[in-house]
Amino acid sequence: MSEKTSTNDGKSFSSPLLTDPKDLKSAYRVRRSQFEEKSVYNADVENFIGKEWELQRAGKHKSRIKRVKRHNDWLEDRLWCLLHNMGYQKLNGVDFKIEFTRGNGSIGTKQIDVYAEDDDTVIIVECKSQKSEGRRSLQKDIEETHSLQPYIRKSVIKRFPKDRMPKLIWVYATNNILWSKKDVDRVESYSIKRITDNELFYYETFIRHMGPAGRYQILGEFLRDQKIPGLADVKLPAIRGKVGGEVFYSFVVTPRNLLKIAFVNHQALSHPDGTPAYQRMINSSRIKEISDYIKKGGYFPTNILVNFTVTPRFDQISNKVNTDPNIKFGWITLPNIYRSAWIIDGQHRLYGFSYLDNEHLDQSLFVLAFAKLPAKKEADMFITINHKQKSVPRGLLLGLLPDLKMGDDDPKTALSALASTIQRELNLDPDSPFFKRFTVPDMPAESNQSLTVAEFVKGLRVSGLIGKVTDNALTTGPFTGNDDDATIERALKVLNSYFEWVRVAHQVRWDKGREGYISTNPGIRAHLTIISNTITYLSHKQSISFPTLKAEEFSDRIIETCEPIFSYIENASDDEIAGKFARLFGDGGVRTYSFHLMDIMSGTHTDFGSDEYKLWKAQQQSDLIEDVNRFLMKFSERLTNYVIDTLKEVHGTERLQSGEEKFWDVGVQNPKVREKAYKKQQDDDPARRKQKEAYLDIVDLEIIVKQKNNWEYFKDVFNNARKDDHKGRAYYLEWIAQYNELRKIAAHPNQYRTYSEEDLEFVDWLRTVVSPKIPE
Repeated sequence: MSEKTSTNDGKSFSSPLLTDPKDLKSAYRVRRSQFEEKSVYNADVENFIGKEWELQRAGKHKSRIKRVKRHNDWLEDRLWCLLHNMGYQKLNGVDFKIEFTRGNGSIGTKQIDVYAEDDDTVIIVECKSQKSEGRRSLQKDIEETHSLQPYIRKSVIKRFPKDRMPKLIWVYATNNILWSKKDVDRVESYSIKRITDNELFYYETFIRHMGPAGRYQILGEFLRDQKIPGLADVKLPAIRGKVGGEVFYSFVVTPRNLLKIAFVNHQALSHPDGTPAYQRMINSSRIKEISDYIKKGGYFPTNILVNFTVTPRFDQISNKVNTDPNIKFGWITLPNIYRSAWIIDGQHRLYGFSYLDNEHLDQSLFVLAFAKLPAKKEADMFITINHKQKSVPRGLLLGLLPDLKMGDDDPKTALSALASTIQRELNLDPDSPFFKRFTVPDMPAESNQSLTVAEFVKGLRVSGLIGKVTDNALTTGPFTGNDDDATIERALKVLNSYFEWVRVAHQVRWDKGREGYISTNPGIRAHLTIISNTITYLSHKQSISFPTLKAEEFSDRIIETCEPIFSYIENASDDEIAGKFARLFGDGGVRTYSFHLMDIMSGTHTDFGSDEYKLWKAQQQSDLIEDVNRFLMKFSERLTNYVIDTLKEVHGTERLQSGEEKFWDVGVQNPKVREKAYKKQQDDDPARRKQKEAYLDIVDLEIIVKQKNNWEYFKDVFNNARKDDHKGRAYYLEWIAQYNELRKIAAHPNQYRTYSEEDLEFVDWLRTVVSPKIPE
C-alpha cells in the first residue's frame, strides 16, 4: 500500500510512504539490483542500445533492456535496502516528500532521498554522490538541511502518540566524496550523522551476516549514550562478586532485551573515539546454524561475556540472606542506553536469535557481565578466550597492537606496534595515497584494497626505517623522533610524500591495485626497501645525516633521487610493467621487485643498489652461471640414472605376479613415492609417456637409497658429510635437498632467481666430492 499520511491536525505529511509488505517487497526487488530495467517496443530498441542500455531479453513485441544505475540513484537504493534489511516496515516510495509548516505559517515541502520509521526511531537520509573520488564542499546542502530540521521534526513528531516520542536520526550518506574538516565539524554541530563509503560497506556486510537484529548495532552508532525508548526499569535477579580484581554480575536475560543494548566491537569499523576494535565479523553461516539449533529446542548453558559501559544499578537484598562476604544477591537494572553492553565473547550465540520469530526472543540467556572494564583489558580478554578456541586472524591481532602494545617491554612487539600505528594512520587519512587501501579482516575486499596490514608492518620493520631490534634492544632508524608520537608524525610525512609521487606517476595503475602491479604488497614493501637504500646511498655519497633532517627536507632528498622510478612508472607500457612486476609473491617477490627498482635507479645512479643486488646483476652477465646451470641439470640426470641402474642390477628386472618389474616392487617400497610417480606418468601426454621410474623426483631418491634393503649398495656414493656436519651420524644426505633447490633455479633460469656465494661454494663441493663417484 502506498499511502499519503496525515499529521494529527489533518495536514498532509508525506507521500508516498510504503507500509504494505507486498509493496515493500516489490520496491526492494527493484532497488536491490544495480541495474535499471524497462520494456520498450522492438521498433525502439535500436534507439537505446549502445547509449548506456543493453539488451536483456528479446520478446515478440517488446524487449527488456537494462543499464547500470546512475551513481546517485544507486547510492539512494543502497541506503533504502539497508534500512529495509534492518527491519524497517515503513519506508519511502519514489519521489517521497515531507510537507511542513514554517514559522510564518506558510506550507513547504522537502524531497527526502531515504526515509524510514518504526515505533521508536525515524531515519532521514540525504544522499550525495559523484562519479569519481574527490573533494566537494557540502556546506550549502548541510546548511539547508539544518535550516529545515526544526520544521521537519515537528511534522514527523505529530505522527506519533504524545507519550512515545521517537528518536530522529539525520544522516548524510556520501559516495566518492572526501569530506573537508569544516563539513565534518558542521554536521557534528548540527547532530547530523555521516555514512561514507567505508561505513556503508560495513553496515551492508554486517546486516547481511547478522539479519534484522543487527539494527541495534547500527542504531547504537547513531544514538550512542542515548536512552532506548521502552527499555526502562528492566530488573533481573543477579549475583555480584569480584574476580581478578574486577566486579562482575551474573544474571539471566532474554535476547529481546540484550539485543537492544548489545554492541560488537568490530575491527572493520574504525571508531573516532580510538576504542580498540577487536572482534571478527560475524559468520553468517554460523548464525544460521545456531538459529536452526534454537528452533529445534536447543539452548546454551554457557555465559555470554559482556562489559557494561556504565555501572548498572544493583539493589542488594537483605543482609540476613547475604551472609557470604564475597558474593551478594540482589536485583540488577539493565542500562537502557544504546551500546551499553559490549559483547566480549558470545556474539554468535546472541545474534543466533536474529532471524527467529518473536516467540523465541523471551528465552533465557546466561550472562557474566563486568562494568566499565578498561578497553585494553577487554580486548586482552577477547584474545585470551578466542586464541584458545579459534586462531585470531593475524591482521586483526596486528591491528590491535597500536591500542595494546605501544611502548611494550619486548622490543619486537614495540616495533610491530609502532609500524601498525603508522599503517592505521595512513589508512584512515583521506589525504594519504593509502586511504582505505588496506583489507579488513573478515570483510570482503573492494577492488582497490590490495594491501594487507601484516605485509605492510613486516615491510616497515624489515626496512629499518623506524628502527631495528639488535641484541634484544630497539635501535633507532631514519624516521625515529624524540618519542613514538614524533616518530609516527615523521614517518607519515615522508611516506605520504614519497608514495604520493608513486600514485600520481600513474593514477590508473595505482587505483587498479593488484591488476596495476604497483599498489601491491610486494610493490609497497619493495619501495620501502628503496627508501632505505636511498638513505644509505645518499648518506655515503653526499654525507647527509638523515636523522637530523626535518621531515620535509628528508622527503625532498629521497623524491629527487628516486625520480627515475617515478618516470618509469609514468612512461612504461602496460606490458613492460607486467613483465617486471606481475606474479610476484612473498619475500621472494619482494626481493625481485626491489632488484627491478634498483635496476631502474642504477640507470641514472650507476653505483646505486645493495650488495645483494650487485651480485644478482653481475650473475646475469656471467658465463659462470651458464656453466653452473649445465652442470646441475646434467648432475640430475646422472644421479637419477645411477639410482635406477643400481636398483635393476641389485634386484633384477623380471616381472612379478603383481605385473611390476622386481626392481620397482622390491627396490621402491614407499607408497607415496610410487603413487606420485604413477600419477605423473598418467598425467603425461600418452604420445611421449615413459616408464614410471622416469618420473621420480630428486627428493624421492633420498627415500629410496635409505630403504633398508638398498642402503648397503648406495651409501658409498650418497653418504657425504660436509665440514659442518656432526660426526657419527648414520646418514649424511642433507646435501640432496640443498642440491634440489639449486636444480630448480637451473631448470627455470631467469633474471630473478640467482645463486648466492654460498650456493656457488656448494656447487664446487658437488663437483669435487660427489660427482666423481657417479658414473658418467
